[in-house]
Amino acid sequence: MIKLEKDEHLILEVRKHWFFLLTEICLAIIFILLPILLFPILEGLGLKVNTPSLSLAFFIYSLWVLTIWVIVFVFWTKQYLDLWIVTNHKIFAIEQHGLFKREVSMIHYEKIQDITYDVDGLIPSLFNFGNLYVQTAGSERNFEIRGIKDPSYIQRKLNEILLKKEISS
Repeated sequence: MIKLEKDEHLILEVRKHWFFLLTEICLAIIFILLPILLFPILEGLGLKVNTPSLSLAFFIYSLWVLTIWVIVFVFWTKQYLDLWIVTNHKIFAIEQHGLFKREVSMIHYEKIQDITYDVDGLIPSLFNFGNLYVQTAGSERNFEIRGIKDPSYIQRKLNEILLKKEISS
């Protein structure tokens, strides 16, 4: 996937926090249970629901569940394949768009001007996840990764690398 130079080595792999995948899976479970819960609620309200034959209802429900699981698979794929690879020479930002489109960007440490992060809200504060921003010099694209675990640690590691680069130059 990514070729490293001879004297280059991996320092960190940074992915989104597990909380995001968990919320998407919980939402999928709710959608899977929705048809099962909806019929008794409608009948309890006095609305007559025309149910097709049992085999047709089972077939339609199976298609519904299959569709939801395909969506969960796409979410999981994006969660797993969206990552930053931090080496001793540069940062690779790999962003997965859907199933068949991937965008890979790279930035050398010499181009970095500023590294900031934010943790915004109660749940991100409790679970220690947030966003990390790398501002670059000139017309280079700024890097942003959202929802990562412990962004302050990642910022400190990147600043340590930058400091070592400045001292060795």
